[in-house]
Amino acid sequence: MSEKESIAVSVIIPVHNAAGYISDTLSTVLSQTLNDIEIIIVNDCSDDNTLEIVSALAETDSRIRVINNTTNLGGGGSRNIGLDAATGEYVIFLDDDDYVDNMMLERMYARASDIQADVVICRSQSFDPALQVYAPMPWSVRQELLPDLKFFSSQDIPSDFFRTFVWWPWDKLLRRQFITSHQLRFQEIRTTNDLFFVCAFMLMANRISVLNETLISHTINRSESLSATRAESHRCAVEALVALKAFICQQGMMEHRLRDYKNYVVVFLEWHLNTISGPAFHPFYQQVKEFVVALDAKSDDFYDEFIAAAHHRITTLSAEEYLFSLKDRVLKELEFFQARSSALQQEVETLTHSLAGQKDENAILHNQLHEIEERVTALLNKSNFC
Repeated sequence: MSEKESIAVSVIIPVHNAAGYISDTLSTVLSQTLNDIEIIIVNDCSDDNTLEIVSALAETDSRIRVINNTTNLGGGGSRNIGLDAATGEYVIFLDDDDYVDNMMLERMYARASDIQADVVICRSQSFDPALQVYAPMPWSVRQELLPDLKFFSSQDIPSDFFRTFVWWPWDKLLRRQFITSHQLRFQEIRTTNDLFFVCAFMLMANRISVLNETLISHTINRSESLSATRAESHRCAVEALVALKAFICQQGMMEHRLRDYKNYVVVFLEWHLNTISGPAFHPFYQQVKEFVVALDAKSDDFYDEFIAAAHHRITTLSAEEYLFSLKDRVLKELEFFQARSSALQQEVETLTHSLAGQKDENAILHNQLHEIEERVTALLNKSNFC
């Protein structure tokens, strides 16, 4: 291990009951082509053999440090613990089931060093372990909202800033000194504990750079993940938005970002409404409705008709009416995709028939060419004989 002063990147990974996959995740981190890294694993009171697995790995690789929480702090608190222990010039926060390209840190650190970036963001893809399917996530970085610059600040994004990126940390290489100098901390709430930290960092960053390479695979739809059990902590989404609003006001940015904030609140909270079910839905809907109504948004505040429609649904419908509306929208989307699927199937069949016809035509042309070649050969033989 290089001396602490020369550590380029600290990789911070909170782990909780990750025995089934943490070895695979760490194998992708340990195979990084960037040499000067440290890997800080914060075990958050796992009750399986996660601690034994990571401790055994730490004995074989000096780059790994294991911190064992004595009380359960959750993802936010565990990231803060890891951040306090970090010594790298840059830090990145990974989930315990992320898989990274072996050149991820080298490519991101090279860009960061080249332009002295506060943050470098890479492209990402999702991985569904049940289906064994990878899928691109182009919406995680909305290129059409970004300036055509190698690096930029939040001020260079004139509108819709909060929907330019997704406010998770695992695709972002962050300058550690920038974090400490601004005393940024993750919220210690059960879920959505990264939104405030990442968004606040990005709002203040002067040198943001996007690396247009897919370098990380983020696991989705794992049943035991906290994101899959948000109904147990549905209020966290609103808590994060309240903290973000307070920060924006404190920084004197609200006049410039108020419209952006209103649009983001509507989109973000409707997504939560549409993905939470069970007994938590009704109290959460009431909380969301009160929060959105308090925005006092006008029709010309919204960037598109879809956000305006979402705002109208949340502020005017009861919880039961909203659920019926959601069911109707889902059925219409299903009908659309079924019709699209049928049209695509017909197109495939047409192309298949066309291809078969083309093959027949090619066979005829091939035979005709063969006959011509035979005639030419015969004429040449006759000419030579004469």
